[in-house]
Amino acid sequence: MNQKTPPIIILVRPQLPENGGAVARAMGNFGLKSLRLVEPLFSPLDPKAIAMAAGADSILEAATIHSSLEEAIADLPYVYGTCAVERLMVKKYMPVREAMPEIAACERVGIVFGPERTGLSNEELPKFRAILQVPVDPEFSSLNLAQSVAITAYEWYQTQGNFKGKLHLGDTIPATNDQIQGFLGALEHALDETHFWRIDHKKPIMWRNLQNIFTRMDLTEQEVRTLHGVIKSLRGQP
Repeated sequence: MNQKTPPIIILVRPQLPENGGAVARAMGNFGLKSLRLVEPLFSPLDPKAIAMAAGADSILEAATIHSSLEEAIADLPYVYGTCAVERLMVKKYMPVREAMPEIAACERVGIVFGPERTGLSNEELPKFRAILQVPVDPEFSSLNLAQSVAITAYEWYQTQGNFKGKLHLGDTIPATNDQIQGFLGALEHALDETHFWRIDHKKPIMWRNLQNIFTRMDLTEQEVRTLHGVIKSLRGQP
């Protein structure tokens, strides 16, 4: 996927500087840089906001202030709102994870969050392409503003392929199949010597199960050497 411009986060009438700072911190965590504030009740450079940003000061310093929502979204071709509860209007509501591939494919997208206490108004919701929602327990659907931004930013970040699971090997490397089979051969020989199988006709199944334990692991060369050492120790070898 070709990476597009990250979404712009737009806060409408945010009330608490601490939330503003926490929003900036969440944005920084997940690669979002552009913040717009509509009629904020605090300065983005409020010391409380700076403290909560925990190093994401540059996002607050670059934040732009707008006198209306219309002004804040005027230059954006794609704008999505957020709302905890579906309103009685014809509107597309989308779980944030489901919506993110669509958002990530667009250039210059704005995602709008309402005031902490009330959220976006019914008059504001018709301005948006769709409404994003975070699936939560309906018995307690209220999310903190910064939490909502963090979840949304996280879901966008996942579409960018910036993180993939990996095995950290340290100073070793993955064991080759030959090395693993060498260990398994030594293990089988040791088990034969100690009469582990007890009932001979059960050995094929038991041995197959034991092999599967080790071959489905991501064994390293160091781990194989350690396992050889375990076998020698159990056999009383130096």
